[in-house]
Amino acid sequence: MMKTISIVRCLLMVICLFVSGKVASQEMVALPNGGCGRLLDTNTSSSSDGGFLCFRLGKEAVNPNNMTDTDVNSYASLKPGTGAGLFCSMYIGVGTSGADFQANKPVYIDFASDGFNFNPSFNGGNFVFYNNGQEVYRTGINGHFFFDFGDNQERRIIKVIPTAAWDEVQLAFGEAIGIGFSFSQMRVYNILSEYYLAPMTFLSQPSDKTVVAGGSTTMTAVINNTSTDETPDNITYQWQVLIGSTWNNLANGSNYANVTSSTLSINNVPAGFHNNQYRVVANSSFHTCSFQAISTVGRLFVNSVNAPGTISADQTICMDISNDPAAFSQTTVAQVSGSAEYQWQSSADNVTFVNITNATSATYDAPPITQTAYYRRGVRSVLNGNTTAYQYSNVVKVTVKQSCLIKCIITNRMIYTTLNSN
Repeated sequence: MMKTISIVRCLLMVICLFVSGKVASQEMVALPNGGCGRLLDTNTSSSSDGGFLCFRLGKEAVNPNNMTDTDVNSYASLKPGTGAGLFCSMYIGVGTSGADFQANKPVYIDFASDGFNFNPSFNGGNFVFYNNGQEVYRTGINGHFFFDFGDNQERRIIKVIPTAAWDEVQLAFGEAIGIGFSFSQMRVYNILSEYYLAPMTFLSQPSDKTVVAGGSTTMTAVINNTSTDETPDNITYQWQVLIGSTWNNLANGSNYANVTSSTLSINNVPAGFHNNQYRVVANSSFHTCSFQAISTVGRLFVNSVNAPGTISADQTICMDISNDPAAFSQTTVAQVSGSAEYQWQSSADNVTFVNITNATSATYDAPPITQTAYYRRGVRSVLNGNTTAYQYSNVVKVTVKQSCLIKCIITNRMIYTTLNSN
């Protein structure tokens, strides 16, 4: 009985170690060169420095297990070395003794290289994929012929899509016959089964909008999240407005809606929103990794007539002196957010007003009239091609009297009397 328990315990320990190994290899890693990914799930590693026919000094193929290590700054190294080579073949590789990796699924390789080469033979690096020891896919990394200054490349992500199922990937260097100098090194930091970009990028950004006061408009910014492994997941949005020098989060209310979506709605726009600046902060998470992107700024222009201004003043004119009203002037200037456009109107009853042809200036000099009339000035704002409705000033009344002169009648009538003789 005790023996059976011991065997069970050993089996459980083996299973735990196997599971923990797979969990560790599946761990998420945030890469120094940006991005975040899931390490390829491997449990084997191998390397070869070229065999006895590769007579090169300093040749090296070391640390293949670092390619799927959770230390994202450790790396596997492949150095061709200096000297002569005859059917020289070197590689570092990792794989799995379990199920094959899928065909046509991207693999992301965190790679860098540097060096100097002087060789009268072709040599280069390749990523080679195998299944049960048979090569099923190959893609080149670099190639040199006779003389070059190496394949100096910063650390970067190389995306490879094998067209067949596979169980091992190798970084390989090979030459049939060669002699020369190769002071170079190829480094693989990580091999990832999934990779997500940082920083996130916007597919569209907010644009400036012009709206009439009291109207509505929208602003949109969308993260580029097409359905590939490289794009972010679990995206959230938060719209902000600039107040002074501080960006403040918006909340849904009478003027704003959808403040946590890709499209912000701005409603019942007050004139005071003129020149407001908006942006959106997008956040994304992928397991233990998180990214953030801030959009460009969209400006809101509110087209409004804040005050139509006033004109002066009531007048009385007399037909027997002059029936030409004095020119109307403005006593206070119209206040608009755009460019002011004017239209004068007249009325015979102070109820129905009609436009006066060609009366489109800030002031107006009416022609002679024969009956009492009323006048007012309309003003509208034009901003970025957007036009408001007219708003009107006070009304000026011009009263017409028929006669204002005092007429004096002078006669030559003689007044006399008879003297009394008494």
